[in-house]
Amino acid sequence: MQASRIRAGFGSFVAVFAIYLKECFAYPATVFLWVLIESTNALVLPAVWGAAASSGSIGGFSAAEMVGYYLITAALSQFIVCHLMWDIAWDIREGWFTSFLMRPMSFFWMSTARNLSWRVVKIVFFLPILGLMIVFYPEVDLSQAHLGPAFWASVLLAHTLSFAMAYCLAMVPFWTTEFYSILRLYYFPELFLSGRLVPLQMLPEWVRTFAEWTPFPYTIAFPAEIALGMRTESQVTQGLGIQAAYVAGFLFLGRVIFRRGTKLYTGVGM
Repeated sequence: MQASRIRAGFGSFVAVFAIYLKECFAYPATVFLWVLIESTNALVLPAVWGAAASSGSIGGFSAAEMVGYYLITAALSQFIVCHLMWDIAWDIREGWFTSFLMRPMSFFWMSTARNLSWRVVKIVFFLPILGLMIVFYPEVDLSQAHLGPAFWASVLLAHTLSFAMAYCLAMVPFWTTEFYSILRLYYFPELFLSGRLVPLQMLPEWVRTFAEWTPFPYTIAFPAEIALGMRTESQVTQGLGIQAAYVAGFLFLGRVIFRRGTKLYTGVGM
């Protein structure tokens, strides 16, 4: 009986995922431009830092290593960084959230299916951009990257962490309809402290110390540093434990906020 319920639930999840996947591919040009804009840092900054490191190294990175860092972080960002809070927040403010409450599948699992569909689409549209980047920067040899089980575990945990944080942030419209500024404010620490904009090694010591006390480095910087061989085995083990703890904490927080938020929800806009 329990096994049949699990199979039915999984079948429903796959069906919802397929629907969202078709929705994502409905506007391919828009999605491609979005992915291209998100890849701007990886397209431009390697040339800037590479020129600065042309006569030696900068921040411990050679020119080739700097380019490799941005290629890896750009690829990781497409899978790891979650922006679903904009869609969820909009649904809550406009009242579309009501229809989700009436469905047999929980809102969390529907959001998970929705999020995974975007991961697939973004990776598909990013692949040609990655190919161009490899052509433009032939000095980078990604064949030496450390892509073992620890790396893939860190990527999976990093994405789950990013999704859990976005899910918590998406609950803001339960308390205020002016959520745009709050969501935009989230990207300021996320962009700097995650390592997406610049490697954390390039930042002042006090910023790196502060960053280590936040969850942001464990989304992009941590798996990227594993891939580049910049973390020792003990540091990798410790980092995976920290990732798992953050994931558990934010998932629990999201559950609590969701329950309290739905008690305040009034379906404004319906």
